Amino acid sequence: MLTLLFDGAAYGMLRFVLALGLAVTMGLMNFINLAHGAFAMVGGYLTVVLMQRWDVPFLVCLPLAFAGAALLGALLERTVYRPMYRK
Repeated sequence: MLTLLFDGAAYGMLRFVLALGLAVTMGLMNFINLAHGAFAMVGGYLTVVLMQRWDVPFLVCLPLAFAGAALLGALLERTVYRPMYRK
């Protein structure tokens, strides 16, 4: 149980550092987009689904998950975010 709590806390801190770094980067570019955490979660979910349901090796899942999250991001950029820039 203690190991599980430690692993959860370590993973949470890793996620926080990742989100904070991306938020600072976006802030320095004078562009606020809070969706980067959601896209990281989509990539992680795709990796887990590919590994568990389709038995795809981890190193093959990484580029596939990256491409899937990038395609979703491009689609949302064109349909949702770009019209919001004008407003």
